[in-house]
Amino acid sequence: MRIIIGTHNKMKSHFYFLLVMLATGLVGCNITIKPDSNNVKTNVDSVEVSVNVNVVAKTDSVAPQTADLSQCDMVLLDSGKLWFYNSATAAMTPFGNETDSVVNCVFFPDNKVYYSVASKSKMLLRCVDLGQSDLQPQQLADWGVPYEKCVTETYGTVSPLQYYHGRNILGLNYNFSWDVYSFTDKKLYSIETGEITDWSWKWEEEYQAMQISDDEEQTDEDHYYASTADELRDYLIQLEDKYYMTDGNDDNYVCLTDRIDCASYASSPEYYGGPEFEYVSSSPDNTKVLYMIIVEWGDYPHGILAVSSVDGKLQMPLEDTDCTGYTVGWLDDGSLVYVGEAPLSPDDPDYDANWHYRTHCIKRIYPDGHVEIIAHCGDFQVKQSVLH
Repeated sequence: MRIIIGTHNKMKSHFYFLLVMLATGLVGCNITIKPDSNNVKTNVDSVEVSVNVNVVAKTDSVAPQTADLSQCDMVLLDSGKLWFYNSATAAMTPFGNETDSVVNCVFFPDNKVYYSVASKSKMLLRCVDLGQSDLQPQQLADWGVPYEKCVTETYGTVSPLQYYHGRNILGLNYNFSWDVYSFTDKKLYSIETGEITDWSWKWEEEYQAMQISDDEEQTDEDHYYASTADELRDYLIQLEDKYYMTDGNDDNYVCLTDRIDCASYASSPEYYGGPEFEYVSSSPDNTKVLYMIIVEWGDYPHGILAVSSVDGKLQMPLEDTDCTGYTVGWLDDGSLVYVGEAPLSPDDPDYDANWHYRTHCIKRIYPDGHVEIIAHCGDFQVKQSVLH
């Protein structure tokens, strides 16, 4: 699917946003882009950002898999094909053993990648173990719902593959409803038993209760998979129109946003309704915080993501993001990977000199603030970390 990004009018609706966050999560789309240049430089709060392009080669057919993928720590999804990325070497390798169109995936720390494919309108669940020499996909289950039922009617995005921490269960949403701007039903797959069951609100309530209990007494077994550290959440506070890091005792405050002009990210002054700050995640070493800057509301919140160091010295607004829907992930070296935007090339068939169209790409922010465009697509998953 190819999407050209635009804007639309907004009206406040916190209720819809909460339902969407609970039922679906936030995901990216599969979008092919063309960069406008191979080397772009800009300045963000005195941090020089040099953008280099690592082109993902396009091909309609890929040879059978022979490369060692065990050291890869990120999987990318582009036009129905999986690509594996090694952040240490910046090597990008296509996965050639899957012939059906892949629509979503999750990447576990044991090197297993679970993903759904659309095959003859069916949604099928498969798995590949990157730690094995034989990289043949394993058929796990038929989700029992047609592909068309797993696509939103708002942005045309496919339901993500969700993982329920502590239960070894995968979830797939389906049946979109305009009443809640979200999916209303879900299928659950047990990794342990291989059974597929129907989700219910009762099941969700039991799961949430279990998570609260686990938070009170965490164990490696209950929290084996986690996407990021969250130790900093309770040390963040909003005071008036600024976001602060505290020492936990409310004695010392470090401002994370005093060099960010939040109002400038509203579509117009009349729509400005913020800022409101929402924590998203923290880096593995707890030196940086990723958060939303919400500046206006429609059916969903709108604004941008931003990343700041806990000492406030780095304040980097990610101007090519939107709170409506985003995909982010932290690598073990402290790099942040996210789906951003790039201008259309004049050579693109959709290019119009009178309109400032932009399309999606995947960017990596290194710990020193250096930024690279690493791929020309709009969906990825970072290998999830193990909590020790």
